[in-house]
Amino acid sequence: MFRIAATAALLTVATALSAPAAQAATPTSVFDEILPRSLAEHHIPGAAVVVVKGGETVFSAGYGVSSVDTQAKVDPARTGFLINSVGKSIAATAAMQLVEQGKLALDADVNTYLKSFKIPETFPGRPVTLFSLLTHTAGFEDRVYRMFTPRDEKLPTLAEHLANEIPTRVRPPGDIAIYSNYGFALAGHLVELASGQSYADYVRQHIFEPAGMKDSSVAQPTPDVPLATGYRWDGSAQVVPPANFGPEPPAGDGNVATPADMGRYLSANLVPGVFSRSLLDQLHGARFRNDPRLPAMGFGFSERYLNGLRMVEKTGDSPGFFSVLELIPDKNIGVYLAFNGGAFSGDAAAVTAEVLKAFVDRLQPVTPVPAPVTLPGDVSRFEGSYTNTRLDYDSFTKVRALAGGVTVTADGDGALTTSGLGEGTRRWTHTDSGLFIDAAGERLAFRESGGEMLLFAGDDPNSSYQRTSWLGSSSTHLLILGIALVLLLGALAWWPIRAFVRRGRERNPSGARFATVAAWSAALAVLLFTGGFALLMSDLSAAAVALTSGHSPLLSVTLLLPNVVLLLTGAAVVCTALAWLRRWWSTPARITYTVVSVALAAFLGVIASYHLVGLPYLA
Repeated sequence: MFRIAATAALLTVATALSAPAAQAATPTSVFDEILPRSLAEHHIPGAAVVVVKGGETVFSAGYGVSSVDTQAKVDPARTGFLINSVGKSIAATAAMQLVEQGKLALDADVNTYLKSFKIPETFPGRPVTLFSLLTHTAGFEDRVYRMFTPRDEKLPTLAEHLANEIPTRVRPPGDIAIYSNYGFALAGHLVELASGQSYADYVRQHIFEPAGMKDSSVAQPTPDVPLATGYRWDGSAQVVPPANFGPEPPAGDGNVATPADMGRYLSANLVPGVFSRSLLDQLHGARFRNDPRLPAMGFGFSERYLNGLRMVEKTGDSPGFFSVLELIPDKNIGVYLAFNGGAFSGDAAAVTAEVLKAFVDRLQPVTPVPAPVTLPGDVSRFEGSYTNTRLDYDSFTKVRALAGGVTVTADGDGALTTSGLGEGTRRWTHTDSGLFIDAAGERLAFRESGGEMLLFAGDDPNSSYQRTSWLGSSSTHLLILGIALVLLLGALAWWPIRAFVRRGRERNPSGARFATVAAWSAALAVLLFTGGFALLMSDLSAAAVALTSGHSPLLSVTLLLPNVVLLLTGAAVVCTALAWLRRWWSTPARITYTVVSVALAAFLGVIASYHLVGLPYLA
């Protein structure tokens, strides 16, 4: 492990950062106690930590290895990590510098700046602005398929990419927060247009160099910083994902920094100098709230509360890396953590949550949360199935909605129970109109407008959820798929058995034999498709890598199967009508065939609603 903090500095910070009852507890003890154990438990090769107080780095350490092959140790002063979406805070800083200079305006239509393309006027009179881009409120859908590329793949320019990949606008700007990588990439392009420099050159000259960040870059290919290798654990070994870079550097693609440099960036965000006080207040302040009673979005940052302390944060991940930046303005303290594994599996996030909680506990011990006072009244109007609004509505990756739904049920005593928000179920007490609080003090808010019900979770101001109809809910779709699958599995087993038992005793016309083969083959294709997706989802991190990189033969083959199902189901539906008209088989057999055809059509209808039918999504 590498240490750069002097003994005197550690003694000073031990006093400043410790609770009165735990004067001996230092940042060193927090990280040394938790990180080596947690990295081993979660199969993460390496990590680095930097803690700053004011403008001074008071603790820096590396844990584990930057490369499994070479066993090189993580050195926070020399090992580069991809910081991913933490780079959105850098893009916001660049944009706000140009706002200060009068070269960009927060409330201007971005089309007034764009030259080679325009954002469609989906909502007349509600233009996309820099403000909406920096607060994730522009209303773009969220595209994830092939968002990452191999390091050696030739990338388009930022302008070319943005012009060719404009996502659908699904909400009017300023309505709700929907996290958008494209939105921040667009903000970075505005920086290029307003400054006359490439995004990478602007950031280097106006952010990295003034902050003393000599080993950081947002350029691709990345400079000669010794970059850690990113990994994911496949259950038995560390695997290098195929893609960790991408065409959207202002959104975080390819952003590289050493932890030591990120410590300098933390200091620049805490102490005015590199950046003005007014700019820092703009970045870190409450710029947008989904609900006035919930934590806010800043520009490139978001806020949350832990042990009563206001935290201003930004996280980032890609297939092989995870990082988090935390500012605690009231204490003038900043923390940065970086990992070269455990990203899409959630393991690095779990380790981060554990170590930050322990750190903050020593900074300001948790105090008991008073029991909320229940607001009497019927809360059943909030019941239902809710879908995360952060979806790609035009691509097969919309299937994420099947796994990301939230179910809300009323308990009959002024309380709600939710499943799908965090792990397990959570119980919420109604304390104000549309506002609920759980035992830990977290908040949940609902907004009803124009017949639409929205749900907002206070522990994630980047997200929002929309109530769906019973027919459109993920639970209903899963139920339909499950019933159809059971019926089709039965047909797959029963028809061969029936044919074997009745061999030689029953001669059917060629049309009837074709009908049986078509329906049986369609059922087999459904089984193979379901099996392919089940195999993909058996390893969530592998599934996420497959979606974001597109480098998955299993995914490509699986996506072809619905088209086979479509052709065979069409034949089975036609044969169903012919079976009744021409009286193929016995009446029970015709009923059975009809049920199988309906099951095929129902299965196909549900997956088609998630754009899983059609070849364009393999392009």
